[in-house]
Amino acid sequence: MKHVLLAAVLATLPMLGHAEPKPANQRPIKVAFAISPRVNVMDVAGPWEVFADTSVKDAQGKDVSPYELYTVAANVAPLHSEGANRPGLTITPDYDFTHAPTPDIVVVPAQMGGAELQAWLRKIHAQHVTIMSVCTGAFQVAHAGLLKDKQATTHHWYFGDFAREFPDVKLIKQVRYVQADPATFTAGGLTSGIDLALHMVADHFGPDVAQQTADFMEYLGTGWKTDLGISPLAMPVTRQNWTGRIGGKDEIVLHRITYGASPTYTVDVPSMQIKDAPVTPSQHGEQAHLLIAIPQHPATIDGRVDAAHETLTGTFTQNGKSKPLTLEPVYPAP
Repeated sequence: MKHVLLAAVLATLPMLGHAEPKPANQRPIKVAFAISPRVNVMDVAGPWEVFADTSVKDAQGKDVSPYELYTVAANVAPLHSEGANRPGLTITPDYDFTHAPTPDIVVVPAQMGGAELQAWLRKIHAQHVTIMSVCTGAFQVAHAGLLKDKQATTHHWYFGDFAREFPDVKLIKQVRYVQADPATFTAGGLTSGIDLALHMVADHFGPDVAQQTADFMEYLGTGWKTDLGISPLAMPVTRQNWTGRIGGKDEIVLHRITYGASPTYTVDVPSMQIKDAPVTPSQHGEQAHLLIAIPQHPATIDGRVDAAHETLTGTFTQNGKSKPLTLEPVYPAP
């Protein structure tokens, strides 16, 4: 029975085959790594190493590198990668978006990103350039509007955030990478970028060349060969409840459950027979706004969170009527 269910699940996943191998081009295949502050080093280094280590035979039988790699950013000022407790590696981009050579492939790692990157991705996408994101680089591609009504994936710790921010994108889980359209791909977290880059090598030059590249790298992963799903990845789950009374009377409980780094919120109001109503939160400084999706009677909580994040004081509004509300976290007994 398990095998039948697995087959049914796998049948829903995108089928990514490999094309017939192509001879080495006279012109190198240009691969641009689009970066910005707090870029993830592994998301750059993994695919970079794949493309850099790929070797094919030219017309004379000589081993040549078919790829030309470079970095591109909003400007060419040095920037820092993501670091641990301090700025990371210093990277000086080769080009800015205005003066960069037109690429054949763009790699979008996890990074701070922003409007300039997203505008450039839209421009490149319109030119039918292949775009591959790695990890939360998928957020930048989605913000550029390139994944609407398409399939995508990202790092499993951020599934909740991605689904909440981009409800019009079909999030695919338990895969190494997903093809959104003929020219757009998204990979999962970190080492998934290696698999997607190897998949692209295999698609262009054949699986033997990709295997040769993987062997040279001493990379034992096989996700690039067939994207038929991977086992669910473990992630920490934390739970916290905030309680209070609406107008001093009706009990209300705000549940916060965090999967990896993605929190989800629901609300219970027992006296109104409301249980696990989905909540969409937003916060600007100390001001918090929570939209509660109660069928036919949506409600909001607006208030201020104190500096210690121990109290939310504000109002509960429903059907045009507002009542005072204070929410405080409930801690387990010592």
